Amino acid sequence: MGTNFPLAGANILVTRPKAQAIAITKMLVEKGAEIVLMPMIEVVSAVDEICDEKVIVEQDMMIFVSRNAVTHFKAGVMFKLSSRTRLVAIGSATARCMEEKGLRVDIMGPTPAGSESLLALPEMQTVVGLKVMIIRGESGRELLADTLKLRGANIRYLEVYKRCLPNYKAEEITRACMADTIIVTSVTGLENLCHLISNHMIKHKLLIVVSGRIKQVAIKLGFQHIAVTDDVSNTAILDCVVENRTR
Repeated sequence: MGTNFPLAGANILVTRPKAQAIAITKMLVEKGAEIVLMPMIEVVSAVDEICDEKVIVEQDMMIFVSRNAVTHFKAGVMFKLSSRTRLVAIGSATARCMEEKGLRVDIMGPTPAGSESLLALPEMQTVVGLKVMIIRGESGRELLADTLKLRGANIRYLEVYKRCLPNYKAEEITRACMADTIIVTSVTGLENLCHLISNHMIKHKLLIVVSGRIKQVAIKLGFQHIAVTDDVSNTAILDCVVENRTR
């Protein structure tokens, strides 16, 4: 196998939402892989449910938990945010998206991106009495809110998008089952994959995930060969695929 094409012969199922899958798909193809793009989450805007300007501008802190949260928030909020409100990114990818959308980044969670890493920052310890708004999709994790509540913050959610299970034809599902490696970047995506594809053989394929939390869910679901990336970046995903495919 040539060093320039270490993934030659690999058939990889990418389950990320389409917009987020473009970059990693391109990187995998450049390394010789054949890609089956089959998003396990369809992101639907909920901008009609955005709360009013007065509520948003009075927040002391606003936490964006994903790039989708940033994108759909900006689609629904046209007014300028208060300069006194600290804007927080869950990690570097979300921070880049905020900057691209014209939002400043006052606080950024360290690697590996996630609620646990963000909550460990000194800035997130002293929040007694602060009004904190968490910008997220419908029915996200509760750890961030629950922990900040225990630290004395007043929490409010702003759910700007919904996650839905896409519809696929039988032949598309059959093609997905032919993949030898699967990339999953969220618990919801993994659960949707198992709901959509009942063939137990997918649980014997190499599964690449981006966090220990997803790995634990995958173990409970019966997956046998799981590798965890160093972080959530596309580079880390690519490196993990190459490392585990060329052993």
